[in-house]
Amino acid sequence: MSIRERAAFAVWGVGVVAVVKLAHDVLDVTGAGLAVVAVVVALGSFFGAFLPLWRRLSGD
Repeated sequence: MSIRERAAFAVWGVGVVAVVKLAHDVLDVTGAGLAVVAVVVALGSFFGAFLPLWRRLSGD
């Protein structure tokens, strides 16, 4: 894995954690609802944002 790919993966992970933390703190989502938000954010952002970026970085 190149440094660019590692950086993209790290930024994606931090973004997922930040959105889930925001849902917990600001929207007061807890328990099973927070788990659902975490799964939806992680999968949605992975397939919608990270995977296309990964393919572009790997293609260079």
